Amino acid sequence: MRDSEELRQRIRANAQEISRLHARVGETFAQRDTHGRQPWEDACREFHARYDSLALPGGYDDALLKRLASGERNAVEIVLCFLEVRPYFFRSGYLWKDLLRKAKRAPMNAQHAARLAAIVQGYAEYRARRLAARA
Repeated sequence: MRDSEELRQRIRANAQEISRLHARVGETFAQRDTHGRQPWEDACREFHARYDSLALPGGYDDALLKRLASGERNAVEIVLCFLEVRPYFFRSGYLWKDLLRKAKRAPMNAQHAARLAAIVQGYAEYRARRLAARA
């Protein structure tokens, strides 16, 4: 099994890299009329080529989701660490909610289940605070 803190650090570092790549797309888009389209196209290509592998350690793909659904320990650990860190990058909120929903259905040991319960509780509290702030 992977070391949890190492995974969390990697998730944070990957989130920074995704944000850097996404910012580069925006910078080159703003300059494409003066500097040409090629730098923007290159930035887009790099962003899209690297996104899946950076979004989640090992990549966010069907294989990870199948491993999670089967309760494979490393997949569960990766997903729980991602949910605990709750990184911020382009489309990370959608990814977080999708992984939370899938993790709730995944078989896991008692320790993982306790961590997931804490994540779900924290999310419920966060939503209650947001709703109270709107009222």
